[in-house]
Amino acid sequence: VNFLIAMVFLPETLDQQHRRRFEWKRANPVGTLMQMRNYQGIGWIGLVFFLMTLGHMMYPAVWSFVSSYRYGWSEQQIGFSLGAFGLCGAIIMGTVLPKVIPALGEWKTAVIGLTFTALSAFGDAFATQGWMIYAVIVVGFLEALADPPLRSLAAAKVPPSAQGELQGAMTSIFSITSIITPLLYTGIFSWFTGPTAPVAFGGAPYLLGAIFLTLAVIVFVTKVTRPAPKEVEQMRPEEAATDAA
Repeated sequence: VNFLIAMVFLPETLDQQHRRRFEWKRANPVGTLMQMRNYQGIGWIGLVFFLMTLGHMMYPAVWSFVSSYRYGWSEQQIGFSLGAFGLCGAIIMGTVLPKVIPALGEWKTAVIGLTFTALSAFGDAFATQGWMIYAVIVVGFLEALADPPLRSLAAAKVPPSAQGELQGAMTSIFSITSIITPLLYTGIFSWFTGPTAPVAFGGAPYLLGAIFLTLAVIVFVTKVTRPAPKEVEQMRPEEAATDAA
């Protein structure tokens, strides 16, 4: 059903002159990622996106486990916390992002978003009481600024004929981290809350995620160059936000 809806309501928007011949070797996650190596600067952005996703995916992996273990939350309380998290993200994406990117540009906006994402993870790691989680959500709400400008910067590195392939590559990265993170973070949580734990620390998964997110900030600031004016115009910020959604 989803495929049929996409066929009917999502027609191809790329101009005929920018389309390329279909190739099976590029129509798969590995081939798509390999193809991205041909575009200068895209590798570092891909690494940042990988580290960011690897760190941020700790939340769906262990949020319910950590919340129940550390704060004794019920299923309803866990649901409320996730709802608050999603609501803040929606507010930022809908109201703040369209104003921040034109004022600061994609590069600075991405730095702000990545930095707040890392700081929020550190805050969650050391939040010893449930109310602190909500405080972190409110204070760290700007973390929602990270993804759209990062995608926009990546889009400026590839030609129009490869825009869809780029989004496929980023989706492949997301899929890879979706496979890794449940095993990684639940394993860390189990180790640091079990009887053989070197120290009882329920926030260990969040701390590990915060480290990955900090590495994402470092790589971005040191390796991802600010785009030239013509690159900035190649993809509008609102288009990147739409792709991210």
